[in-house]
Amino acid sequence: MFELRRLAPEDLGLILELQERIRSGLADKAIFQTSSPEFISYCLAEGGHCYGVSRGGETVAYRMVYFPRDREFNLARDTPLPPAEHLRVAHWDTIAVLPQWRGFQLARLLNTRALADLEQTDIRHLLSTSSPANPHGVRSLIETGFRPVRLVRKFGGKLRFLCYRPSPAGWPAAAGPRRTVALGATEELEQAFRDGWTGTSLVIDDSGPCLALRLQPAPFDVSGAGAVNGGDT
Repeated sequence: MFELRRLAPEDLGLILELQERIRSGLADKAIFQTSSPEFISYCLAEGGHCYGVSRGGETVAYRMVYFPRDREFNLARDTPLPPAEHLRVAHWDTIAVLPQWRGFQLARLLNTRALADLEQTDIRHLLSTSSPANPHGVRSLIETGFRPVRLVRKFGGKLRFLCYRPSPAGWPAAAGPRRTVALGATEELEQAFRDGWTGTSLVIDDSGPCLALRLQPAPFDVSGAGAVNGGDT
């Protein structure tokens, strides 16, 4: 049986050890962005929510949620969100599962708990990033209600999808034209995002992993009211 718990400041060493174990086992280490001890300590204290899943006394997965507030690194600066809303942003930060425990729905378990806890806060905007070279990570975010809305360069120039999820309402139902673009077609994806397309699912065709998009701009309210349009996911 798996046990999920909210992590505390004394669990810093636990997360540092886990992220290194997970990173060392990756063939392409660039797809996994590790966090500094200072950043993790901030999230474990008052700057976020962190969770761990254990099995037989061993922690096998963790999830971090970061509240950037007025700190310099706030992904809201890469969106049309009004500055007044930046304090209501949370970053859907690192999630990682030890390889031997993948396939047990641990990510879903962690995400469900984290989303439920955020509903009790004043957070209204969730932002995250994922590498186009990591289709599993992109799919996991989409399944959690996020949609890729643009491509950005972060973490020393690494290419990342910027993904957005209104909280707690979720996105309005997708409608309108649909198209697919290969995850590696950077220029085509950038133009699609500029034209108001957003990613809604991950599909596999003859060219490999592709992002399915709908002609539906992100539901940011830039009128100054500081809210997002409601709707069902």
